[in-house]
Amino acid sequence: MTFPATEVDRTLRRMLARAFERDPIAAYVLPDESTRLARLERVYRIYLNVFTTLGMVVTADTLNAAALWLPPRRYPLSALQNLRLLPAIVCTFGRQSARALTVMSALESAAPPRGNYWYLGVLGVDPPRQGRGIGTKLLERELAVCDETGAGAYLEAASDANLAFYERHGFGIRTELSLRDGPRVWTMWRDPRKHASA
Repeated sequence: MTFPATEVDRTLRRMLARAFERDPIAAYVLPDESTRLARLERVYRIYLNVFTTLGMVVTADTLNAAALWLPPRRYPLSALQNLRLLPAIVCTFGRQSARALTVMSALESAAPPRGNYWYLGVLGVDPPRQGRGIGTKLLERELAVCDETGAGAYLEAASDANLAFYERHGFGIRTELSLRDGPRVWTMWRDPRKHASA
């Protein structure tokens, strides 16, 4: 199925906003429930731009799920890359910009140094489609690439459900962060799996 690029962007950012509307970090950074969904659409416009430019966006055929990855040696972002994002972040988060930047800084500081690992920044499935294995298929597709190329995989999880989901796919807890007056966040790592020789 083929979609115009602008329609894909609009559809994906709306879908991701719905998927993360009740996410602990989203609720922490954007506490006003009445505006959170609209603000998250703007957040995911930034995310999609970054991951399309520096990495890749993998989607389900019907655009009801997406995984945003950065390839090895692209994460954490450089100081210059973060500086370039600052105007969009301030415009998007407004009075919550300081909190958003604090969260970004904490997550990037907790990450391993740039190296041979893929970074999963976002894995989202439209709420009505969750629990049907769509996210698993997107995740397994890229984890197979990690295994084939001998690369690790790294991510952050901010809920018990996500923690358990990623543990089922071979990720282990690397560190635990406590955001000030906010949720716990776990950083997670997966070593590549070796394939048996034929």
